[in-house]
Amino acid sequence: MDGLSRLVSNARALVLEGYYDVEDAVARAPSFLETLGTASQPSDVIAEIKYASPTMTSGKRTEGFRALLDRIVAARPLGLSILAEPRIFGGDLGLVRSAAATALPVLFKDIVVDPVQIEAARSTGASAVLLIQSLFSRDLVPGDVQMFVDGAHDRGLDVVLEVHTPEEWDAATATDADILGINNRDLATMSIDVGTTARILGARRKDRPVIAMSGVETRSQVEAMLSAGADAVLVGTSIMVHEDPARKLEELQHG
Repeated sequence: MDGLSRLVSNARALVLEGYYDVEDAVARAPSFLETLGTASQPSDVIAEIKYASPTMTSGKRTEGFRALLDRIVAARPLGLSILAEPRIFGGDLGLVRSAAATALPVLFKDIVVDPVQIEAARSTGASAVLLIQSLFSRDLVPGDVQMFVDGAHDRGLDVVLEVHTPEEWDAATATDADILGINNRDLATMSIDVGTTARILGARRKDRPVIAMSGVETRSQVEAMLSAGADAVLVGTSIMVHEDPARKLEELQHG
Protein backbone atom coordinates (compact mmCIF):
# COMPACT_ATOMS: atom_id res chain seq x y z
CA MET A 1 0.00 0.00 0.00
CA ASP A 2 1.52 3.33 -1.05
CA GLY A 3 1.19 6.70 0.70
CA LEU A 4 -1.93 7.78 -1.15
CA SER A 5 -3.73 4.49 -0.51
CA ARG A 6 -3.01 4.84 3.20
CA LEU A 7 -4.45 8.36 3.19
CA VAL A 8 -7.59 7.07 1.48
CA SER A 9 -8.01 4.23 3.99
CA ASN A 10 -7.72 6.69 6.85
CA ALA A 11 -10.27 9.04 5.26
CA ARG A 12 -12.73 6.19 4.77
CA ALA A 13 -12.38 5.19 8.42
CA LEU A 14 -13.13 8.76 9.56
CA VAL A 15 -16.21 8.88 7.33
CA LEU A 16 -17.51 5.61 8.78
CA GLU A 17 -16.89 6.86 12.33
CA GLY A 18 -19.05 9.93 11.67
CA TYR A 19 -16.26 12.46 12.05
CA TYR A 20 -17.60 14.56 9.16
CA ASP A 21 -21.21 14.65 10.34
CA VAL A 22 -21.67 18.37 11.02
CA GLU A 23 -25.08 19.62 12.12
CA ASP A 24 -24.80 23.41 12.47
CA ALA A 25 -23.73 25.36 9.38
CA VAL A 26 -21.98 28.75 9.40
CA ALA A 27 -21.76 31.46 6.74
CA ARG A 28 -19.58 30.78 3.72
CA ALA A 29 -16.17 32.44 3.44
CA PRO A 30 -15.45 34.64 0.37
CA SER A 31 -14.77 32.87 -2.92
CA PHE A 32 -11.27 32.08 -4.16
CA LEU A 33 -12.47 32.15 -7.74
CA GLU A 34 -13.74 35.72 -7.53
CA THR A 35 -10.27 37.10 -6.74
CA LEU A 36 -7.79 34.52 -8.09
CA GLY A 37 -6.15 35.77 -11.26
CA THR A 38 -7.93 39.14 -11.15
CA ALA A 39 -6.67 42.69 -10.65
CA SER A 40 -8.16 42.70 -7.15
CA GLN A 41 -6.06 39.70 -6.01
CA PRO A 42 -4.44 40.92 -2.76
CA SER A 43 -1.52 38.47 -2.66
CA ASP A 44 -0.02 35.59 -4.62
CA VAL A 45 0.41 33.29 -1.62
CA ILE A 46 -2.18 31.08 0.08
CA ALA A 47 -1.21 30.23 3.65
CA GLU A 48 -1.83 26.66 4.75
CA ILE A 49 -2.21 25.85 8.42
CA LYS A 50 -1.35 22.24 9.19
CA TYR A 51 0.20 20.81 12.30
CA ALA A 52 1.59 17.58 10.85
CA SER A 53 1.76 15.48 7.69
CA PRO A 54 3.36 12.20 6.61
CA THR A 55 6.59 14.17 6.03
CA MET A 56 6.61 16.85 8.76
CA THR A 57 5.77 17.75 12.32
CA SER A 58 5.39 21.44 13.04
CA GLY A 59 6.08 21.24 16.77
CA LYS A 60 3.09 23.53 17.30
CA ARG A 61 -0.18 22.72 19.05
CA THR A 62 -3.76 23.40 18.03
CA GLU A 63 -4.32 25.18 21.35
CA GLY A 64 -2.41 28.09 19.81
CA PHE A 65 -4.51 28.14 16.64
CA ARG A 66 -6.42 31.35 17.38
CA ALA A 67 -3.27 33.41 17.96
CA LEU A 68 -1.58 31.83 14.93
CA LEU A 69 -4.62 32.49 12.76
CA ASP A 70 -4.76 36.13 13.82
CA ARG A 71 -1.11 36.68 12.92
CA ILE A 72 -1.44 34.86 9.59
CA VAL A 73 -4.51 36.92 8.66
CA ALA A 74 -2.71 40.14 9.61
CA ALA A 75 -0.01 39.26 7.05
CA ARG A 76 -2.74 39.47 4.36
CA PRO A 77 -2.38 36.29 2.28
CA LEU A 78 -4.66 35.62 -0.68
CA GLY A 79 -6.52 33.06 1.40
CA LEU A 80 -6.23 30.19 3.84
CA SER A 81 -5.94 26.45 3.39
CA ILE A 82 -6.99 24.59 6.53
CA LEU A 83 -6.41 20.89 7.14
CA ALA A 84 -9.57 19.21 8.38
CA GLU A 85 -8.15 15.69 8.90
CA PRO A 86 -7.23 15.03 12.56
CA ARG A 87 -5.03 11.92 12.70
CA ILE A 88 -2.35 12.39 10.06
CA PHE A 89 -2.44 16.18 9.51
CA GLY A 90 -3.44 17.31 13.00
CA GLY A 91 -6.43 19.22 11.68
CA ASP A 92 -9.94 19.73 12.97
CA LEU A 93 -13.29 20.79 11.54
CA GLY A 94 -13.43 23.52 14.18
CA LEU A 95 -10.30 25.10 12.72
CA VAL A 96 -12.03 25.44 9.36
CA ARG A 97 -15.02 27.02 11.07
CA SER A 98 -12.80 29.58 12.83
CA ALA A 99 -10.92 30.40 9.62
CA ALA A 100 -14.18 30.99 7.76
CA ALA A 101 -14.95 33.87 10.11
CA THR A 102 -11.84 35.84 9.05
CA ALA A 103 -13.28 37.26 5.78
CA LEU A 104 -10.56 35.49 3.77
CA PRO A 105 -11.25 32.72 1.26
CA VAL A 106 -10.87 29.29 2.90
CA LEU A 107 -9.93 25.99 1.25
CA PHE A 108 -11.17 22.83 2.98
CA LYS A 109 -8.06 20.65 2.62
CA ASP A 110 -8.57 16.92 3.05
CA ILE A 111 -8.50 13.57 1.30
CA VAL A 112 -12.07 13.72 -0.01
CA VAL A 113 -13.48 10.25 -0.68
CA ASP A 114 -17.16 10.73 0.17
CA PRO A 115 -19.81 13.41 -0.42
CA VAL A 116 -20.27 13.79 3.35
CA GLN A 117 -16.89 15.55 3.41
CA ILE A 118 -18.11 18.06 0.85
CA GLU A 119 -21.14 18.71 3.02
CA ALA A 120 -18.79 19.19 5.99
CA ALA A 121 -16.83 21.76 3.98
CA ARG A 122 -20.03 23.69 3.33
CA SER A 123 -21.20 23.45 6.94
CA THR A 124 -17.89 24.67 8.36
CA GLY A 125 -17.94 27.74 6.11
CA ALA A 126 -15.22 26.91 3.62
CA SER A 127 -15.48 28.60 0.24
CA ALA A 128 -13.64 25.87 -1.67
CA VAL A 129 -12.94 22.16 -1.36
CA LEU A 130 -9.91 20.24 -2.58
CA LEU A 131 -10.42 17.20 -4.79
CA ILE A 132 -7.52 15.01 -5.93
CA GLN A 133 -7.58 13.74 -9.51
CA SER A 134 -5.32 10.75 -8.83
CA LEU A 135 -7.91 9.28 -6.45
CA PHE A 136 -10.29 8.98 -9.37
CA SER A 137 -7.70 8.08 -12.01
CA ARG A 138 -6.56 5.17 -9.80
CA ASP A 139 -10.14 4.14 -8.91
CA LEU A 140 -9.47 4.70 -5.22
CA VAL A 141 -12.79 6.54 -4.99
CA PRO A 142 -15.99 5.09 -6.47
CA GLY A 143 -17.81 7.33 -8.90
CA ASP A 144 -16.81 10.01 -11.33
CA VAL A 145 -14.84 13.11 -10.37
CA GLN A 146 -17.43 15.28 -12.13
CA MET A 147 -20.06 13.92 -9.74
CA PHE A 148 -18.00 15.26 -6.83
CA VAL A 149 -17.46 18.57 -8.64
CA ASP A 150 -21.21 18.87 -9.19
CA GLY A 151 -21.88 18.04 -5.56
CA ALA A 152 -19.55 20.83 -4.45
CA HIS A 153 -21.11 23.34 -6.86
CA ASP A 154 -24.59 22.37 -5.65
CA ARG A 155 -23.43 23.41 -2.17
CA GLY A 156 -22.02 26.74 -3.36
CA LEU A 157 -18.36 25.68 -3.13
CA ASP A 158 -15.52 26.38 -5.52
CA VAL A 159 -13.55 23.27 -6.51
CA VAL A 160 -9.76 23.09 -6.55
CA LEU A 161 -8.89 19.91 -8.46
CA GLU A 162 -5.34 18.77 -7.77
CA VAL A 163 -3.10 17.12 -10.38
CA HIS A 164 0.49 15.91 -10.44
CA THR A 165 1.04 14.72 -14.02
CA PRO A 166 0.15 15.92 -17.53
CA GLU A 167 -2.23 12.98 -17.84
CA GLU A 168 -4.05 14.01 -14.67
CA TRP A 169 -4.15 17.58 -16.02
CA ASP A 170 -5.87 16.31 -19.16
CA ALA A 171 -8.47 14.45 -17.09
CA ALA A 172 -9.02 17.43 -14.80
CA THR A 173 -9.53 19.90 -17.65
CA ALA A 174 -12.39 17.71 -18.90
CA THR A 175 -14.30 18.57 -15.70
CA ASP A 176 -16.02 21.74 -14.53
CA ALA A 177 -13.55 22.26 -11.66
CA ASP A 178 -13.09 25.99 -11.03
CA ILE A 179 -9.35 25.95 -10.27
CA LEU A 180 -6.57 23.47 -10.98
CA GLY A 181 -3.95 22.81 -8.33
CA ILE A 182 -0.58 21.45 -9.44
CA ASN A 183 0.99 19.49 -6.62
CA ASN A 184 4.78 19.30 -6.82
CA ARG A 185 4.55 16.35 -4.42
CA ASP A 186 3.79 12.83 -5.62
CA LEU A 187 1.28 11.63 -3.00
CA ALA A 188 2.09 7.98 -3.73
CA THR A 189 5.77 8.35 -2.77
CA MET A 190 5.64 11.71 -0.94
CA SER A 191 8.63 12.90 -2.99
CA ILE A 192 8.79 16.52 -4.18
CA ASP A 193 9.98 17.93 -7.48
CA VAL A 194 9.49 21.71 -7.56
CA GLY A 195 9.89 21.66 -11.33
CA THR A 196 6.56 19.85 -11.73
CA THR A 197 4.50 23.04 -12.00
CA ALA A 198 6.63 24.55 -14.75
CA ARG A 199 6.77 21.30 -16.72
CA ILE A 200 3.01 20.81 -16.75
CA LEU A 201 2.24 24.44 -17.55
CA GLY A 202 4.87 24.39 -20.27
CA ALA A 203 3.30 21.34 -21.88
CA ARG A 204 -0.40 22.12 -21.52
CA ARG A 205 -2.75 24.99 -22.34
CA LYS A 206 -4.08 26.78 -19.28
CA ASP A 207 -7.83 27.41 -19.43
CA ARG A 208 -8.62 28.36 -15.81
CA PRO A 209 -6.80 29.65 -12.71
CA VAL A 210 -3.96 27.53 -11.37
CA ILE A 211 -2.51 27.17 -7.87
CA ALA A 212 0.97 25.66 -7.42
CA MET A 213 1.40 23.54 -4.29
CA SER A 214 4.15 21.93 -2.18
CA GLY A 215 7.89 22.32 -1.77
CA VAL A 216 8.01 26.12 -1.74
CA GLU A 217 10.51 27.61 0.70
CA THR A 218 11.64 30.92 -0.82
CA ARG A 219 10.23 33.99 -2.55
CA SER A 220 12.29 33.15 -5.63
CA GLN A 221 10.50 29.80 -5.88
CA VAL A 222 7.14 31.58 -5.59
CA GLU A 223 8.15 33.93 -8.40
CA ALA A 224 9.37 31.04 -10.56
CA MET A 225 6.00 29.32 -10.31
CA LEU A 226 4.14 32.53 -11.05
CA SER A 227 6.39 33.09 -14.09
CA ALA A 228 5.56 29.56 -15.24
CA GLY A 229 1.88 30.48 -15.29
CA ALA A 230 0.51 29.81 -11.80
CA ASP A 231 -1.86 32.45 -10.44
CA ALA A 232 -1.00 31.74 -6.80
CA VAL A 233 1.19 29.47 -4.69
CA LEU A 234 -0.03 27.50 -1.69
CA VAL A 235 2.57 27.18 1.08
CA GLY A 236 2.22 25.15 4.25
CA THR A 237 5.26 23.29 5.57
CA SER A 238 7.80 26.11 5.29
CA ILE A 239 5.40 28.41 7.16
CA MET A 240 4.43 25.97 9.87
CA VAL A 241 7.93 24.70 10.73
CA HIS A 242 9.23 28.28 11.06
CA GLU A 243 9.54 29.72 14.55
CA ASP A 244 7.45 32.68 13.41
CA PRO A 245 4.96 31.49 10.75
CA ALA A 246 3.60 34.97 10.03
CA ARG A 247 7.08 36.36 9.44
CA LYS A 248 7.87 33.47 7.09
CA LEU A 249 4.60 34.17 5.23
CA GLU A 250 5.56 37.83 4.79
CA GLU A 251 8.96 36.74 3.47
CA LEU A 252 7.30 34.45 0.93
CA GLN A 253 4.98 37.24 -0.16
CA HIS A 254 7.44 40.11 -0.31
CA GLY A 255 10.96 38.68 -0.21
